[in-house]
Amino acid sequence: MRRRYFLWTIAVFGIIGTAYGASSLIYNFKKGEGLFISGLILLIIGIIALLVFLVFFTIQYVSNKNKINAPIPSEFKEEKDIEENKDAKETSSFNEKSEIEIEKNNEYFYKAERDERTSYRYSSISTIYVKQVGYGPILRIDGSRILDMRTNTYYRIENDMVNQEGYGPVFEIRGNQIKNAFGGYLYELSGSNINKIFGGFYASISGNYITLYDLSIKYEITDSLSKSQILVVAVLLFGKY
Repeated sequence: MRRRYFLWTIAVFGIIGTAYGASSLIYNFKKGEGLFISGLILLIIGIIALLVFLVFFTIQYVSNKNKINAPIPSEFKEEKDIEENKDAKETSSFNEKSEIEIEKNNEYFYKAERDERTSYRYSSISTIYVKQVGYGPILRIDGSRILDMRTNTYYRIENDMVNQEGYGPVFEIRGNQIKNAFGGYLYELSGSNINKIFGGFYASISGNYITLYDLSIKYEITDSLSKSQILVVAVLLFGKY
């Protein structure tokens, strides 16, 4: 820090000396007073000071550049290699854990398919999405587990009951109908129609689409659903009444 301060002091002194000496010489020559000795001495000292500054500044610049381009010491290199190896191991461990979790989930859904004792079966263990056309996914279905993506709420179909995870039974499936767990009936599936128990025709299912009775809203299903899944989807999409 002191060295840098000293260099800039020399530079400032050189600029002032050169400027003042040159201006005094020019002033005296214009007035015809001849050579101004003091001004000449100050000019020479200022020039010398600037040359000294330039020499030291160049030396310092070259030295700093060599430091930047200098090779990394072996000990720091080893530490860097150790950190990179550690990150690689952690990434590999994370990937292995993810694969194990996926296998466990698949095993669970296969088991749910085998142990199901009701008259219906889940159509697939792969992920199915219910999307509102023009907006995006609303529901995600993984076998017996359904996620309402709007509220981040999970539901699970267990035999004839539909449980909200962390809460308990919310709906009950009876044949082609679904009702509140401790209340009245809501919807029924009749052929390709979804009817309100009290209200009649409400929506239709055609291919992979569910369309509201007045054609105002249309939903796309990325794969086929079972009867129970359709009934739960109807309640989540159209609500209770």
